[in-house]
Amino acid sequence: MPIEIGKDTSHYDKCRTLMNVHKTHHNTRMIFFAVVILLNLYLSIALPVKYHLSLIYGNFLQGVTFGIFAVLYSVLLLVLLLFAVPEKPKLLALAILLIISGILLDFIYLITGIPLLIACATEIPECKQALWIKKQEGYPHFNERFDEQMRYYQKDYQPDHLLDNIHEAQMLDAPECSSPDFTVRPKDQMPEIPDISDDIKVNLNKKGF
Repeated sequence: MPIEIGKDTSHYDKCRTLMNVHKTHHNTRMIFFAVVILLNLYLSIALPVKYHLSLIYGNFLQGVTFGIFAVLYSVLLLVLLLFAVPEKPKLLALAILLIISGILLDFIYLITGIPLLIACATEIPECKQALWIKKQEGYPHFNERFDEQMRYYQKDYQPDHLLDNIHEAQMLDAPECSSPDFTVRPKDQMPEIPDISDDIKVNLNKKGF
């Protein structure tokens, strides 16, 4: 009898640990990103608007317009950073390019843009680890019990009867036979109904009618 060799799961603990560390670091970075971006909004919106209040109306309107675009840019950047997990390095690269573009367009000050870039750079080593984890057997659960359930209980369902082209199928004709309790006999085999009129007349005569 051949001996079944079990699957190697020695890397499961290491992969699970790295994934949990990546998740914790990403959540910490998101808090940092949110604080820095809010600070940058205050520097790029509140201060310019207060400054333009003392100037002519045209400059004030220009400052308000710039502030609207700054808000939209900040929201887009924050959402992109939220989804830029280590498993998606392309989103991280796009976020870095967006931060650099924001610095060049004055949407982000250097005092806030540089910390954002440094925080993004700390995720690059984790992206390399995440790419290695995705190639390992057992990804993304790395759970022996889950593998066993998938092996024995999550097999594809195979129906006994296929339902392909069911709209083209024809119904079988039912056999032309009636129920034994409701069998109709031919007319010539029907029993004759007795005539009881004579018996009724005899009984009436006996009673004096």
